[in-house]
Amino acid sequence: MTKIYAFIPARSGSERVVNKNLRLLGNKPLLQHTLDLINHIPQIEKTFISTDYKNIHENINLNESVYIVNRPSEIAQSTSLDIDWILHLIDYIADDLPDLIILLRPTSPFRTADFVNSAISNLINNPGFDSSRSVHLVKEHPDKMWRKHEDSIVPYNSFNLDEKEDLHSQQYKSLDEVFIQTSSLEILRTTSVIKNKKLSGNKVLPIYSDYTNSFSIDYEIDYKIAEMIMNKTLII
Repeated sequence: MTKIYAFIPARSGSERVVNKNLRLLGNKPLLQHTLDLINHIPQIEKTFISTDYKNIHENINLNESVYIVNRPSEIAQSTSLDIDWILHLIDYIADDLPDLIILLRPTSPFRTADFVNSAISNLINNPGFDSSRSVHLVKEHPDKMWRKHEDSIVPYNSFNLDEKEDLHSQQYKSLDEVFIQTSSLEILRTTSVIKNKKLSGNKVLPIYSDYTNSFSIDYEIDYKIAEMIMNKTLII
């Protein structure tokens, strides 16, 4: 049977949305929404919260399967990499490693259990992949992006001299399908993380996501939108 643990990052020093992990949304801390979600994902045996918050346990409801791990300050900076705290947790549980790590960020409070359960099953059934991550189609296509060049701008993907029309002037539907990653869900094979010292590894399985499961609170405007969704003044 596949052993599955959840890893949750909860750094205290958020700059764009101050104290976001413990900020109330719908009368409970943002972090609590993710902990409540995990209660509906029976495949997750244990949950580890990597945090530099002091006394975080006083702000959330914990059960016996949730463990708080203090994150060292040197890997709890705004420029710190995810791989650093993940490897720190892996080292912390070195004698009890899972097969899969479910990376659940508190900033996505509207993920559904069905979305996560389906993604877990999909990776288990596709053993040739190192990881999976949520993605959705881009709204702003890279073929329509520009970069500065001296005193002018040029297409990011260059002019297409052999075609009747350049890519930036073509209809969206005629362009290649391009996906952008979302932060709502990543699933990692522990062996791949340890071997490659990177999250994704070399072969990544897509988790196609809709707006609800992709939603992430990264800016204050996102928090306002989340409040509207919670209050049912905005339907998504």
